[in-house]
Amino acid sequence: MIKSALPYLHTFVVAAKWLSFTKAAEELFLTQGAVSQQIRQLEERLGFALFIRHHRRLELTTMGARLALHLRHAFADLDSLIEELRDERDSNIITLSVMPSFATRWLIPRLGRLKEAFPALQLRIQANEGEVRFSRDRIDAAIIHSHLHSGSSFTHPLLRDHVFPVCSPAFAEQNQLQQPQDLARVPLINDDSEWRFFSPYAEWEAWLALAKVKGARPSRAMSFNRGDLAVQAALSGQGVALGRTPLVMEDIREGRLLKPFSEVYDNGHSYLFSCPREHKDREAIQQLLKWLIHECYEYSPEDAVF
Repeated sequence: MIKSALPYLHTFVVAAKWLSFTKAAEELFLTQGAVSQQIRQLEERLGFALFIRHHRRLELTTMGARLALHLRHAFADLDSLIEELRDERDSNIITLSVMPSFATRWLIPRLGRLKEAFPALQLRIQANEGEVRFSRDRIDAAIIHSHLHSGSSFTHPLLRDHVFPVCSPAFAEQNQLQQPQDLARVPLINDDSEWRFFSPYAEWEAWLALAKVKGARPSRAMSFNRGDLAVQAALSGQGVALGRTPLVMEDIREGRLLKPFSEVYDNGHSYLFSCPREHKDREAIQQLLKWLIHECYEYSPEDAVF
């Protein structure tokens, strides 16, 4: 019943405001007869009268007055929501969900360059380990790991997720790390953040199998639930960690970390930019994505995915 009445509810609200079909017709650019007919059809669908029709004036019935009051509030709320949605569409403010490790090790050190490229763009960064629900969490965009992605959101690949051992140069020298088998006699550092629903040592096990290392015990490793903490432990000389490409690339380039072996485990995953499909053409979203693509290619062309 409500659906069939919807086309005439606005006409009723305008007529109730003026208590005149003639003035309502002028505001709505309709004829007085069209307004009168719509009100009668609405009354028929609702099953009760909205106006008392006097010779030269209208008067709202009790039920008509109650309905008019609620409809005015409802239409005002809708107007407010539509205005808010338009503001969000045109806003330079983006709420970006990022995995904590990726934020601290890759994104935050680069934010100065984003400000230089797009001064008006404002990021509100939210650290999030799990799958993003854009509407529920009021998130505009996200940088996620591909194994966490599901649904129909727009995605664009950014960086491959290669995995390989890293340690401080001093640790490598002190422990004479020359071949993968040497890992059987040094402390291993584990990051189980990506594999919490599988074996917590899945990536170490995969890399050790790839490098044909025997005798190493990942289950005895010092373990962290965040990749940046595992990297920090390696930086401080606590042992050998598995480095994820975007989390260690700068430290390797600047000599704070060392990649002692050539073997690289490719799990087929990557880091993705994601946003609701209806927002992908927003100017601010396009600016952010353009900058992310540039950063990935400029500073890690071998791992960039486009």
